[in-house]
Amino acid sequence: MAEKTKKKLEKVAQSGSTEVVIDPLSPIRRHVKWKMARTKKTGQMMSEASKEIAKKIVSHFELRIVINFVYFVND
Repeated sequence: MAEKTKKKLEKVAQSGSTEVVIDPLSPIRRHVKWKMARTKKTGQMMSEASKEIAKKIVSHFELRIVINFVYFVND
């Protein structure tokens, strides 16, 4: 959340506008928290099982993005 806030504040500072309204931040998604909890500081997953599950999670969300894109483009 701190990273998101920092990025939004930097964006506002770059725009130079004093009338910009900052939207409230969305909570961190569960799958992101799950992956963060099982990732070492070096960026490696803690176990092979975690690595396989993380791959499934990523492929699931990539598929959802493609489906949403096709749905909205054809709408």
